[in-house]
Amino acid sequence: MSQTNVDDFIGELGAGVVKEKLAHILSEAALGTILYGRGRKGKVTLEISFAQIGANDQVIVSHKISHSTPTNRGKKSEEDTTETPFFVGKGGALSITAPEEDEGGQQNAVLSLAMQKDGRRAT
Repeated sequence: MSQTNVDDFIGELGAGVVKEKLAHILSEAALGTILYGRGRKGKVTLEISFAQIGANDQVIVSHKISHSTPTNRGKKSEEDTTETPFFVGKGGALSITAPEEDEGGQQNAVLSLAMQKDGRRAT
């Protein structure tokens, strides 16, 4: 069964903007906790949900980043929600690009690479 490459998936959310936001928010929450925590905790949440697009093999991935960061006078909270369309390949592997197809339908990337190397289908 093919699996989604998590590094690629996170990098493709919002065309890479989500990864940058997450990096910034993680650092901000950690720093606020160190500077102003005094027993209070910082919190970062990444929520991901899926909805099928029509009757095809695509989904809209809704991604929400929320955080609560201690400050000198309390806490600061923020939430950001955006969406990114993804293709769902064999085995449920998510990709921003359409999977390659052959006469049998979608084929996973490993098989595609094997076929390109030696020109015949791997078994």
